[in-house]
Parts: sequence; structure tokens; C-alpha cells
Amino acid sequence: MADEGPGIAPEHRDKVFERFYRIDKARSREEGSGAGLGLAIARWAVERQGGRIELDSAPGAGSVFRVVLPAGKLKEV
Repeated sequence: MADEGPGIAPEHRDKVFERFYRIDKARSREEGSGAGLGLAIARWAVERQGGRIELDSAPGAGSVFRVVLPAGKLKEV
């Protein structure tokens, strides 16, 4: 999945997969910025299948999220 958003600075790239982590602490959930769980859940589900999520991003250039799964039958979660 790719987007054309503001991108993610290098110091935040590993942290965006942590539960409840939000880059912009000034934004609240009421403003629709989420709870900071989506990427943590996605990473958990992908890793449970023996895969990984890769992130390529640069400030001002958007982000690309790549899900890599092993070939074969998926595990029951």
C-alpha cells in the first residue's frame, strides 16, 4: 500500500508499529487521528503468519507499506 501523505521521519519508523504510538501527540482521538493500534495489530497478524511488514518513507514523499508472507498455507489466528 502506498500513499502521498506527509511521510514518516526516520526516528519514528520503528515506533509507528508500537501499540498506542502516535507521531503527532498534539492531535486527539476526537479529531479522528485514531488510537495508535492499527499498525501494531497489522504487524502482529503478519508476524503470526511468519511474515513481516516493510516500510519505506521519507518526510514529504509519502509512505509505502509492504507485507511479505511466506508461500504456503496461512495459520489460523
